[in-house]
Amino acid sequence: MPLSSLRTAMSLFAALAAGSAIGARHALETDHLAAIATLVDDEDTERPGLVGASWGIGHSIPIVLLGLGFLLLGIELPDPVVMAVEAFVGVVLVVLGARMLLGLSGIEAHTHDGDGVHAHLTLGDLSLGHSHAHVDGEGFAVGMLHGVAGSGALVVLLVSTADSLPGALSFLAGFSTLSIATMALVTFVWGRTLDTALTTYLKIAAGLLGIAVGAMLLVEQLPHLL
Repeated sequence: MPLSSLRTAMSLFAALAAGSAIGARHALETDHLAAIATLVDDEDTERPGLVGASWGIGHSIPIVLLGLGFLLLGIELPDPVVMAVEAFVGVVLVVLGARMLLGLSGIEAHTHDGDGVHAHLTLGDLSLGHSHAHVDGEGFAVGMLHGVAGSGALVVLLVSTADSLPGALSFLAGFSTLSIATMALVTFVWGRTLDTALTTYLKIAAGLLGIAVGAMLLVEQLPHLL
């Protein structure tokens, strides 16, 4: 193999490895865990990993599209847009956390034909219905928001500064694959843990965590937006 080809292969492998490591670490950030903990309910114990995988797929799409678009066009995501999306993520986290707590008390519960009783809240066009009917769409939507906000925007910026398109693609392949796999594993474990005698306490903790993290994001971003 020519030396130049070997160097190219090593560069692409390095980008793939770096993307994989960052993707796994990125999925475990506090706001991501807070969101996913409130999206998985004890009714999802047959397929909890699918919720996390949906989040990972939704999270990867804007990062891939924006990262490659900015790389090719040489532009950056405006800071006000990033801050506005992050503030909206804070609102969503507060709503998801509150929904989980309200679900424990039975507030705002209603019946669907043959579906039993469950809590159902909405935030604009984003359905925040309880797990069995809407949770996969929720995971995807919340993942999309996280892909634009906060550290997701930093990943986009990192991709946009790649030396070459193949290098950016290798990085994104590793990042997307490991972020999806990591979050699927986390939600699988969380869903199995909820299927225990500790369910109520874990859901209270998840709800409070979602509200706390969401409130902190709002407090951090609102002064810049007002």
